[in-house]
Amino acid sequence: MSASKPALPSQILSSQRRQFLKTSMTVSAAAMLGGMPLLASGQQHVKLAFMYPVGVSGDINRIVSTMISSFNAAHSDIQVEAIYAGSYDNTEQKVMTALGVGEPPAAWLPINSMMTTFQNMDALEDVTALAKADDVFQDFLPGFLGTCMADDKLYGLPFQCSTPVLYYNKAAFEKVGLKAAPTDWVELEAAAKALAVRKGDATEQWGVTMGGGWHDWIFESFVRQNGLVFWNKDGVRFDAPESVHALEFWLRMVQAGYMPAASTWESSANDFMAGRTAMLYHSTGSMTNILKSASFPVGVAPMPKGKQLGSTMGGGPILIAKNQPDAHKQAAWTFARWMTNTANQAQWCIDTGYLAARKSSWDTPELQAHVAKVPESRSAFVTAEVAGAFLQVPGYHKVRSHLQSAIDRTLIGEVAPDAALRDASAKSNQEIQRLSRRRG
Repeated sequence: MSASKPALPSQILSSQRRQFLKTSMTVSAAAMLGGMPLLASGQQHVKLAFMYPVGVSGDINRIVSTMISSFNAAHSDIQVEAIYAGSYDNTEQKVMTALGVGEPPAAWLPINSMMTTFQNMDALEDVTALAKADDVFQDFLPGFLGTCMADDKLYGLPFQCSTPVLYYNKAAFEKVGLKAAPTDWVELEAAAKALAVRKGDATEQWGVTMGGGWHDWIFESFVRQNGLVFWNKDGVRFDAPESVHALEFWLRMVQAGYMPAASTWESSANDFMAGRTAMLYHSTGSMTNILKSASFPVGVAPMPKGKQLGSTMGGGPILIAKNQPDAHKQAAWTFARWMTNTANQAQWCIDTGYLAARKSSWDTPELQAHVAKVPESRSAFVTAEVAGAFLQVPGYHKVRSHLQSAIDRTLIGEVAPDAALRDASAKSNQEIQRLSRRRG
């Protein structure tokens, strides 16, 4: 899930438009616009396109497709076309291309960080009034709902909610005499040292791995644990002392041989399940797959704290396009509301490991039984309760790429942490200011 550049040209050639419509998984222009009323068996239908990514390992695509099929079976007047668009980055690029030609999907699921970009494009329907007429503000967990809000307005419903958690190999822990997961950075470093296994110049088992590709998401959580949110809508402070200290901590573990300097999102999970790393920072959304696939007993713990607890919300909301007929907006809201209802959020949590966004979902007999059987499924709540949105800034993709580069260059020993983060801050703020001037 590596970052890609989201910038689109302001003038999109007709050939690009034709190519997009040809290659966007056979979605018709009418479907991308939100759908035109169709007559079937004498009844009017609204056809909607919903574009979504898969951000973790496991059978998420099948689960989402099955949910959408169930929605269609239960709604004779609305038919949703499920469009799996690849990674978060791929999905966001395709939606932005569709917005550029004036034919967006009726609804889509981006990483929550992209909400600012879509809002600045005037692409999102304000659903605040619909939510107030429902139970949304009463029942959704505030931290999750906050990832969909800006200036006290709601632009989506949380669906795919996650935080980083610490997965650990209980057998490896027992082998070195560790009885419990680390609870703070001091214990984390000590455990990583005890668990790292080397044979000559080769590492047979890393002590800890930060899931690559989205390690910047995990890094933001570490900085929050140092007491700082290093961004706001006007700029970033990647080079603040709290951020430099967090990166120095990572670098120290790499230099000591406890932690790999680089990995990918998928390979890091596979390395953990294969026993090549004893501890892994990864998404709650990977939990069901990791617990089922590992050949050893797996522990799941909240992120160990730094100066304090802190975490960053991952995943994304279901957003609704502004540029579509009112009847289609209402149908898209009906779909988003159904996907995030109490029963569906409970089952989604059971099937995937993503966190149910509704309070009422956690009170259902099904999810309570699951938690009793798999207590690890509640581990993330220790830090989820103090988590915030992930890097919601203008030009998110470019800003994120600058931060990722700073982390990567530091961990491979190319540049010092303070210099790398200073450079990332300068380039990111230049991009944010450029976009702000354009909007102005």
